[in-house]
Amino acid sequence: MKKIAIISNIPLTADNHRAVLESIFPNTSIEVFPVSETRRGRIRADAALVTAMDIVPYAQKYLTPGTAIVQCGYTLLKEQLEAIRGLSRGGPVTVVHENRRAAMTRRSLLQRLGLAPDSLRVWYPGLGEEGLTGRVVLFSDVPLPQGRQADYRVRGRMLNASSIFELALCLGCYDVVSLPAFASYCQRVCTQFRPSIDDLSVSEFDTMVGNEAPQRGLVAFTQALTIFYCDAYAASLMGRPSQELIGRQLFDAFPALRSCEIHRGDEAGEQLVVHEGRTYAVKLNQVVQTGRETGYLQISDYWAEEQRQGDLRRQASDRRSKAKYTFRDIVGASAKLGECKKIARRMAASNSNVLITGATGVGKELFAQSIHSASPRSHQPFVAVNCGAIVESLLESELFGYEKGAFTGASKNGKQGLFELAHKGTLFLDEIGEMPLHLQVRLLRVLQEKEVVRVGGDTVVPVDVRVIAATNKDIPQMIRRREFRSDLFYRLNVLPLYIPPLRDRREDILPLFDHIRQKLNASFTLSEEAQAHIRAYLFPGNVRELSNCVEYLSNLGLSVIEAADLPPYLQGGVDELDGLEPDPARDRSGSDVSPQGVSVLEAVAIINAAGIGAGRRSIRSYLASRNLRLSEARVRKILLELSQMGLVSIERGRSGVHLTQQGNLFSETRSGS
Repeated sequence: MKKIAIISNIPLTADNHRAVLESIFPNTSIEVFPVSETRRGRIRADAALVTAMDIVPYAQKYLTPGTAIVQCGYTLLKEQLEAIRGLSRGGPVTVVHENRRAAMTRRSLLQRLGLAPDSLRVWYPGLGEEGLTGRVVLFSDVPLPQGRQADYRVRGRMLNASSIFELALCLGCYDVVSLPAFASYCQRVCTQFRPSIDDLSVSEFDTMVGNEAPQRGLVAFTQALTIFYCDAYAASLMGRPSQELIGRQLFDAFPALRSCEIHRGDEAGEQLVVHEGRTYAVKLNQVVQTGRETGYLQISDYWAEEQRQGDLRRQASDRRSKAKYTFRDIVGASAKLGECKKIARRMAASNSNVLITGATGVGKELFAQSIHSASPRSHQPFVAVNCGAIVESLLESELFGYEKGAFTGASKNGKQGLFELAHKGTLFLDEIGEMPLHLQVRLLRVLQEKEVVRVGGDTVVPVDVRVIAATNKDIPQMIRRREFRSDLFYRLNVLPLYIPPLRDRREDILPLFDHIRQKLNASFTLSEEAQAHIRAYLFPGNVRELSNCVEYLSNLGLSVIEAADLPPYLQGGVDELDGLEPDPARDRSGSDVSPQGVSVLEAVAIINAAGIGAGRRSIRSYLASRNLRLSEARVRKILLELSQMGLVSIERGRSGVHLTQQGNLFSETRSGS
């Protein structure tokens, strides 16, 4: 026996749906599974009906793999619609529900059912009483303000015909349109009928949904390929009303299907067709039910369905898809920071790309998340990726996704890239200066064309993504050294935002210090001398270094912090800080080798001592053994900088990298010190 599982968080709604489905599918087991109940095992069913979008992740978690999921679409009883239409003749109708989303959904339903948009208003708790005007139609048990009563109350939520039809397809009940119970139900709800052809009971359903337009079309046809059912979505693809398609031959009405194969039996393989420049997924099959052969077409926008699945995956995993910070989390009282926040707030209202620059640790991602949170995209995904933290060979597939079998080790189902996951939202590209040149070309095309092609694929995926990039590099200098593409820079730098370092806004240091201390629940205080040392320090690591300092002090267990209790680098005052940060005006000598550069030089020296040239892979292996993990792109960039300083020689082919005489001298000096 086939089984339908109804998964709901409202018992009354679930019971109503079960009663309807039991009348239409009498030989099918139908069971209700409340979301509120603790579940220990899997739910086994042939099809599952979920009563709301937010229940889908729950259903995916507990249903057995392969179970078809149908989301409820809703309509009204004809008598309910007529009552509301009668009220609208006397003036505006106010739709009342428990929240804004639910109220707007019911308003949209009434509009689709033929009520004039300008005659419909919405009200929900939280709005002022003055908004509750006209005739009141109540869709739930929402308490109305004192003295106000509902003119009409809508009880129950009626499944639309499309939801029942989809369940029937999932169960293999392909003659559902000929079932008397189905026809009887459709006569009660808001669905239009005409005399049928070929003695089939139903010729057309004007299905109305309660949430949004369906993304899948349904067409039914006879053994002779004559269409007897066509929903609004499928008809819209041809640009004609459903009535004009009823009675026509399938391939005459849908010419794009002529290349498709009609499958026999219950299983219909998915096929792709292109119609007017868009790609659609098609299932075509014919089966014999109750002695009659009937055919069914299911058609959907392929990439819209892909995006919907991606949205569901995001809801289920909730991975890297939310911004946690707003402008309220940016602490500081300086005029420079205030001006920076003011500019960033204006940027939030735009959809243009943003390039955030500033030294390491100033809070570039904090600003990026704040801009997203204050933007019109705030309810959409915020996806962040560090371009310098991912191995170069994997960065491309992470950003753009890949098709199944694109490379060894690829998932057999393929994978959406971060651009697709960030659709309608914001993608934050941190450390954009670390992106390899060949990926910069691909990124530029995505930004220009607003579409991506997965690795190993050839299908174009349209994306709507706002990009916020960040770097602590001097991008114009990198462009002069041919390490960064100028055209990509201009595409990213539409809205430039520079965040000043702490040394340029010293009045922010102590307020930030107190803010971080409170977040750590630390109760110590600073002596005046300790405060003076902290104010005098330049904090080359900026907010990140300041946070480390506070955490260090909070672990001392002292109630009052004196100057002698500060970390050693803070006790020397300003004089010890001279020369800590490289000056761009200085000559490129060994005096400004970065700490990572010193580690790479050490790796080259060790490998050269074995009588061989150093390669990027051997350098990375040596550094990893010292718990320093750098990407291949980062190692290559450091080697180029060391080469420009005259410390290493990069030879062609397998000769590898060797220390120069100056590099040997520098290495020996470092070892001696």
